[in-house]
Amino acid sequence: MNKIKEKDLWKKVRGRFDDNHVELGRHWSYNIINDPKRLLFVLSRYKFAAKMACKGMHVLELGCSEGIGTPILTEFSKSYTGVDNDSDSIMAADKNWGREDIRFINDDFLGKRYGEFNSIISLDVIEHIDKRDEPVFYETIYANLADDGICVIGTPNITASRYASEASKKGHINLFDAGRLKRSLKEMFHNVLVFGQNDEVIHTGFAPMAHYLIVVGSCKIKR
Repeated sequence: MNKIKEKDLWKKVRGRFDDNHVELGRHWSYNIINDPKRLLFVLSRYKFAAKMACKGMHVLELGCSEGIGTPILTEFSKSYTGVDNDSDSIMAADKNWGREDIRFINDDFLGKRYGEFNSIISLDVIEHIDKRDEPVFYETIYANLADDGICVIGTPNITASRYASEASKKGHINLFDAGRLKRSLKEMFHNVLVFGQNDEVIHTGFAPMAHYLIVVGSCKIKR
């Protein structure tokens, strides 16, 4: 890239975010040091979600953590709201990405309504929610999503749990296979599509061999 184009690109980036650098919080600093490839996998999920659901949309992310996916989700969106109950993560997210059309809320989102959104994204969240609270999670999505909205949920595949670390197993208390994940969203949406992910590749291959699952729901069932 020549110097002129590089300078113009940098101006564009700085125009989107006021500061010219980011400071990762505790969670992503740990990941970058101990398992840097995970960042690639996670950003691939966000890229997919952004392509499927975020262009021209008002976006709500449930469980946004430090907002590592915010720059991707907001590249072509109209607005973005990220919610997480980890105050340290929200502070890091707001410091790095917060602006007029990008806001972060420190809250336990279960059962809450933050407005009406065209797109709801929730990656690596549902597996941490107790099965008793799972219906509230779905109701939260339903209550915040416009009738013509799109929802993208991502979670590790239970078929890959035998290869997970002990720390991961302790935190992942509610794992899904592709069938259960699809059935859960069919209660809310007329259209449900299930995708798999291995490393950074998202595909429509044999679901039990996927390490990660991503489900897309659209066209809400009216109640």
